[in-house]
Amino acid sequence: MLVTVSLHQRRCYIPVFIDSAEPTSSQTNGTAVSARGLGEGTPALEIALVNNMPDAAFEDTERQFTSLLAAAAGSLEVLVRLYSLPGLERGEETTSYIASRYRPVSELCERRVDAAIVTGTEPREPCLPDEPYWDALVDLIAWAEESTISTVLSCLAAHAAVLLFDKIEREPLPAKCSGVFAHEALTSHPLVEGLEGPVFVPHSRLNDVLSDGLPQEYTSLLGSPEISWTVLARESRDCLFVFVQGHPEYSPFSLLREYRRDLQRFLRRERPLPPPVPLHYLDEEGEDLLNRFAAEAQTRSSPAEAMENFPFEEAKEHVMITWRPHGERLYANWISEILRRKRVGSMSGEQGTRTVGA
Repeated sequence: MLVTVSLHQRRCYIPVFIDSAEPTSSQTNGTAVSARGLGEGTPALEIALVNNMPDAAFEDTERQFTSLLAAAAGSLEVLVRLYSLPGLERGEETTSYIASRYRPVSELCERRVDAAIVTGTEPREPCLPDEPYWDALVDLIAWAEESTISTVLSCLAAHAAVLLFDKIEREPLPAKCSGVFAHEALTSHPLVEGLEGPVFVPHSRLNDVLSDGLPQEYTSLLGSPEISWTVLARESRDCLFVFVQGHPEYSPFSLLREYRRDLQRFLRRERPLPPPVPLHYLDEEGEDLLNRFAAEAQTRSSPAEAMENFPFEEAKEHVMITWRPHGERLYANWISEILRRKRVGSMSGEQGTRTVGA
């Protein structure tokens, strides 16, 4: 079944169609499901979303990316098909959700599509090749190089691709990189057209790939004096790979939820250090609120009891939502570049097989 995502806040109809076997209210962002089909012809683009996030963030990640694509697509019809890698630890509820709405990656790897987005997941092992899904991820990246016009590799998926292409290992950070950081466009690349500083992008990661060691094939698109690279571009065969260490897709309260989770893990002694309050994410009052709560929670004998009083609703009022327009522009530029390359390929006959349903 094809489900549409629309954005009431823009007072217009944005035709992004999600190919799903069993739609739910979460997938439509709370909006009504349109009964109309794809109309005349086929959508302008087909995008494969390979969602590999842990169970707690799985459905939210789906909503984040489909909502961002809807905002970025403008009046274009875009078909999004959902996939997830095998080998990821899943609970019963998420397993059932995937079975009803997602297609197997093996099916994707037998086709060509216009573009793909491959999310990261929470790292479990110090070395990426030791992750149980590593072989499937390697196969997926190899497929993307041959069978997409462009693929976005998010967070851990970006680190995996750098390791695969150039044997450059990610390195653990001394403390988690968490917050919303200001950037400037570093080049005139089409992906950053119209992104004039400051450009805000959320980050949430435990590892980094040092930009100093990257070969010249990588072009850094957004830079910040506080952190390493955020968006890289690399041409590989006929595919434009976009490596994203940040999370422009994040919803307003994603970092707050992650902070709550990380603090709970620390209080349970599952993490050696308390998590930092995300930088540049809350106003001063909000930062003080979370710092006071964390200090008090560490004096309690019961972590569960302490976290029952986590001031989530109060802290929400202090979140500074700065990044959404920049994320929309980045992905709108990405869609425009895919369309441009698709037109050029169609005229030359090189990309003629990259069509919906191929």
